[in-house]
Amino acid sequence: MVEARLLNASLRPREETMRLFQLAYICRVYGGLTGFDKDYQTFLDKTAGRLDFRDPVHMDALLTWLRKWGCRQFAKNYHNLASESILGWADLWESSLPDASIALASLSDQDIQEVGQAYARLSKCLASKRARNGNLDDVHVGPSGAAKILFAARPLAFPPWDDPFRAKSGYDDSGRSYCDYLVRVREQINQLCSEAARLGIAAQDISTEVGRPKSTLAKLVDEYNWVMVTRGFLPPEPVEIAKWHHWSSPS
Repeated sequence: MVEARLLNASLRPREETMRLFQLAYICRVYGGLTGFDKDYQTFLDKTAGRLDFRDPVHMDALLTWLRKWGCRQFAKNYHNLASESILGWADLWESSLPDASIALASLSDQDIQEVGQAYARLSKCLASKRARNGNLDDVHVGPSGAAKILFAARPLAFPPWDDPFRAKSGYDDSGRSYCDYLVRVREQINQLCSEAARLGIAAQDISTEVGRPKSTLAKLVDEYNWVMVTRGFLPPEPVEIAKWHHWSSPS
């Protein structure tokens, strides 16, 4: 059972500022130096951008994409097992997720707490079996797998979440930590939208303005965190950008 404190927790965002120029720089690095876009686009093409847990073609596309995005627990020989387990979760919990048109910035703390329960249950689903000491042990979806499945199902509302970022940022595998992370990302998105509004940029145009038109705001923050925290690649300071701008001016 999900711990009661998950239901009653007072969620607080971490004080952390993300500037629009930093996001633009980091997301350009992400798009140029990773191969993740191609695999994700293949998944979107096969699901028409709307994951249906009850469609075998969609489930195969989901599990293939997850494996290519580093979730090795979804062994190809056990796709049927994983599909049945995740479908069983979806039958019970998908209705608790927000509508696909709802963005993370619109979710209340209570909404996020309910998602935390769905996440915790999903992370316990079976992904495959692994031979060990003459036995076949259960391999579970786990925290990263659960977060990426939720992202696949509701890309406007939920960002992916990888193991190195979670460890480096002081999170654990629990539903409570996932809720804390969603609150943190929600705050980062709100900061971005506020800065963009001051610059005359509408929230729905941020992805296009930073050169990542196919990424949702939740995904942009994940890209930023992946480059900044997981890979330790920092954006330049404003003084450096000013210097580059000066260099680029016609003589």
